[in-house]
Amino acid sequence: MNKRRIIFFTIFGVYHLIVFIFSSYIDVQKSDLGVLTSLYKYIFLFKYGAFLGIALFLIDFIWTWREIKHVSRESDSLKFEINNLKAKVYDLQEEAKASALPKEGSETK
Repeated sequence: MNKRRIIFFTIFGVYHLIVFIFSSYIDVQKSDLGVLTSLYKYIFLFKYGAFLGIALFLIDFIWTWREIKHVSRESDSLKFEINNLKAKVYDLQEEAKASALPKEGSETK
């Protein structure tokens, strides 16, 4: 994994950790109506948090898709190069076989 992916997954992991801690806190405080009503004024921030989660997911999806596409192109390029090298080796072997065969006029009796 490259450095950018590690940084991205660190941000993604911290995001999920914050969501987990927040939902655990709400679950513990569910019987205290005062805590829940005090959170009501911050409800508008939840849509931004949800949007952040969706954006991170889409970034990861696009990043992975581009990486797969790049690896596929590189693999095709390497296969083409290997086939060219095999053809060159075959040509060299055929040339060596042809030069090793005796010529028709130079046979000894």
